Amino acid sequence: MKAENTKPITAQTRIKELLDIDQVGVIAALVKLNSNFSKLKNPILRNLLARRVTISDACKIARCDVTSFLDTMEQIGFVIDSKTSEKYSSPVIGIDFNRQAVVYELDVRPSLDKNEDPLKEILKIAGKLGKGERLKIINSFEPSPLISLLGEKGFLCHTDVIDSKMFLTWFEKKDDDLYSDDLLVEEPGQDDKVLFDEILSHFVSEKITYIDVRNLEMPKPMVRIMERIEKMGKDELLYVYHKKVPVFLLPELNKRGLAYLIHQYSASRSDVLIYGNKLKQTTA
Repeated sequence: MKAENTKPITAQTRIKELLDIDQVGVIAALVKLNSNFSKLKNPILRNLLARRVTISDACKIARCDVTSFLDTMEQIGFVIDSKTSEKYSSPVIGIDFNRQAVVYELDVRPSLDKNEDPLKEILKIAGKLGKGERLKIINSFEPSPLISLLGEKGFLCHTDVIDSKMFLTWFEKKDDDLYSDDLLVEEPGQDDKVLFDEILSHFVSEKITYIDVRNLEMPKPMVRIMERIEKMGKDELLYVYHKKVPVFLLPELNKRGLAYLIHQYSASRSDVLIYGNKLKQTTA
């Protein structure tokens, strides 16, 4: 069956918009075009990445020509915006791999398997990178939150998809005058329990949703939280039982204009309140 859509797609259309129309057809067509798109078959990775990644971004990750992508979508029934009819060149890799560099390699898979957060170690290494140095992260999935975080801090990035279980993500500073202090991540402190309880008291029980992600393997905690956030109303609160401070999640909450409060009960339990910014302003 061919996909039918009324809104023309462009290179900036998010992958989720395509999947919402014809998930089976889109995935089958893309895997046939380029095997690197096979990760879309994984429901966890699909839910985590598709809502954020545009066609242009996906082509860069998969090292696929944007024009070929759009042509493939047109073949299964999607309408291409006439303004994007010009041909796209192959995606440009931000990092010049022809230039030799000292590479610091970090395999974060063992940490993730133990439900440990490797972010601090990654940022510590990235913050010390100098001219002619790169950081290579070995992961079992595309680390989109990390790419977004370091991209905002002035880093070039490139991801190689080796197979469905191995992703190599490279980072290199754009400018030589970046300082390690730019990457210092404040330890999300133990917020005052009185304020935590006060925020909680502003919501009636019917408007509070409780979820426990402590026993989920990464990246499932973030996936489940993001899925629930998409369904939240403006007057609702999400109470998350987490085993640690979800540092990868916090930038995503900021982008959505959501407020959050964290209370760390112990080394293995951090409760998180997620709610609308409006309430935060009225209780400040």
